Amino acid sequence: MISGKNIPGASPVRELLARKESGSGPHPPRPLDHLAFAILTDIGAAPAVALAALDRLRREFVDWNEARVARSQEIVRTLGREIAGVEQAAIRIKEEYNAFFDKRGALGFDFLASGKPGETRWSLRQLLPHLGKGAILLLLYEFSVGASLPISDAAIKQAKKDGIAGKNTDRNQLARVLADNMHPAEACLLVQYWELEASGHPYGEAGKRGGGQAAKKEKKPAGKAKKGKK
Repeated sequence: MISGKNIPGASPVRELLARKESGSGPHPPRPLDHLAFAILTDIGAAPAVALAALDRLRREFVDWNEARVARSQEIVRTLGREIAGVEQAAIRIKEEYNAFFDKRGALGFDFLASGKPGETRWSLRQLLPHLGKGAILLLLYEFSVGASLPISDAAIKQAKKDGIAGKNTDRNQLARVLADNMHPAEACLLVQYWELEASGHPYGEAGKRGGGQAAKKEKKPAGKAKKGKK
């Protein structure tokens, strides 16, 4: 469900996200889901298959703490045996989330708020080497003050289809609209919905080409458009 700080009054972008969240299509990864999504696509699962598996994990387990201490077979059963290499994926998910927990003492990204985007980008790559560039940029925007929201040309095109962007809206203008009307967590979700609709991948065409290890080439993120938070 949509979460985050309350921004007074309804806005078209928040109403749009609420409609997408209530839809029946695949739902984008939330912060802690990005690692499992990377693992699933890395073993060869198509993005739609990986996202459907994530939805099942969300329903079966209270949170990722419960999942990381579950038996591998419970994760296999939840992910679905139609995923090739699902046993390997379940083991890797447990190993990676437990390694995250052992390094940080908790599963969460609040620590990113205390550093500069460049420093926290390095921290994320050290902590979660499986994450691709698209996931890292989204996490930085959501948790690190001063980071930029990665918006591709394809996302702008989808925003225009949804009536959120005008004919001549550019990346920075769209980022400002989202920053002024949404919590960063909501903006990250909406951008991922646009990327899914455009390319079938929550990180866009670049992520689609790069698989679980993410893109080598990706559109530059929008210029700073976010007000300070936290």
